[in-house]
Amino acid sequence: MGLYTWKFPYRKVLLPLAKRLKWVNPDILSYLAVVVAFLTGICFYFAYSKNWLLLWAIGLTFLRMTLNTIDGVIAIERGKLRLKGEIVNALPDRYSDIFVMLGIAFSPYCCIHIGTIAAISVLLVSYTGMLGKAVGVNWQHHGPLGKVERLILMMIASFVQYILTARGLKYFTFFSYRTTPLELLMFLFIVGAQITIFNRVRGMLKEIREKENVA
Repeated sequence: MGLYTWKFPYRKVLLPLAKRLKWVNPDILSYLAVVVAFLTGICFYFAYSKNWLLLWAIGLTFLRMTLNTIDGVIAIERGKLRLKGEIVNALPDRYSDIFVMLGIAFSPYCCIHIGTIAAISVLLVSYTGMLGKAVGVNWQHHGPLGKVERLILMMIASFVQYILTARGLKYFTFFSYRTTPLELLMFLFIVGAQITIFNRVRGMLKEIREKENVA
């Protein structure tokens, strides 16, 4: 499950705020998170020439995490957990992933091929998680590269990139190969995604076997 379990203590932290915002439709917060993600992608795209945008990207990423958490808390407080909410909770989040990942992929900080493969890999992780519902078992949250882990790693890599650039550098050099912290992050996403997909498929198969044995 990885850092996914952190989401639940954070929900408790946000509970007082959620009680005050009960009048807000939680779907609006889900859509607002997409706008925030789009702005985050813009920040990453232009950050090569404007280093301070990396700090904005960090702040917007944290805001997105908060919006994606508090919308569920508000829905629970309002007693309006609906099947429609499953769609609103999942589909806009995939658009958010695309905006942010492509913002990094198309920026000078990253090789576009590596960034694009990473973006596809992240979408496959999300798809594999939701696939559990489609085959009649639980939504799969196995790590190591769930959404929470991914966003936290993104904030860390952005801060390292900011510090490195502020010192007049933009790259790490390994032997003769130059790469940036954000490009290394994309490498990590590619590898971590494959492990996560394997773990989620294994989790689904385990639940399927248990159901079949009971039947």
